Amino acid sequence: MASLENSAPSSPGSGSAASATGDVGGYRRGRVPRAVRERQVLALARELFAERGYQQASMDELASRAGVSKPVVYDLVGSKEALYLRCVELAGEELAQVVTKGVLSQEDPDARLRAGAIAFLEWVAEEGGGWDLLLTAGPEPGAEPLIQVRAQQSALLTMLTGETLTQMGVELDQWRVEAIAHSVNTAFEGLAIWWRANQQIPVTELVDWMAEIFFPGIKAIADSPHARPLPPTS
Repeated sequence: MASLENSAPSSPGSGSAASATGDVGGYRRGRVPRAVRERQVLALARELFAERGYQQASMDELASRAGVSKPVVYDLVGSKEALYLRCVELAGEELAQVVTKGVLSQEDPDARLRAGAIAFLEWVAEEGGGWDLLLTAGPEPGAEPLIQVRAQQSALLTMLTGETLTQMGVELDQWRVEAIAHSVNTAFEGLAIWWRANQQIPVTELVDWMAEIFFPGIKAIADSPHARPLPPTS
């Protein structure tokens, strides 16, 4: 349990563009504290990168949206590449935080998996720009942070899969557990992409449907020759 708690990133997200811009509005022009302006620029950049992608987003447009000059933007957040990397990293950290919090809210492995899945899909619905940003991170500078995000999610699912098998009284070779976890992670990514266009389906109903696919599969694996009974505890 401690290792899971320690894996939750502590870095704060940038917040929504509307909220960050509202914070700026509370100050006279030229009197906005640096930290407040930086949060605004980060939030607007995240929104812009999600809309345009890395190549098409421009620092000129970002400066225009923020209502500041381009030199101010560079002074606050550095180069376009550095800014993009930071936005992707922040989105990934937010996702890891909400999913881990959901998992930690439950004790039973099955309930943990469901809670993590619900937290993931609710984040996709509420922070669509952050999800779009992660999806558009390809061969551009954001590829490495995206790999790290997927590794974090797969590690969490590996732990949950192992817990579920332990609850069933069996164990598998580690590579088999990791293969299951990566498959489930990829399935949920694809589901989230599809669900963005089909949000009339409630999150809980969608997670129940995925559970009906996942848990019978795990049970079949637990009953297969690949599974070994756990040694008796002393």
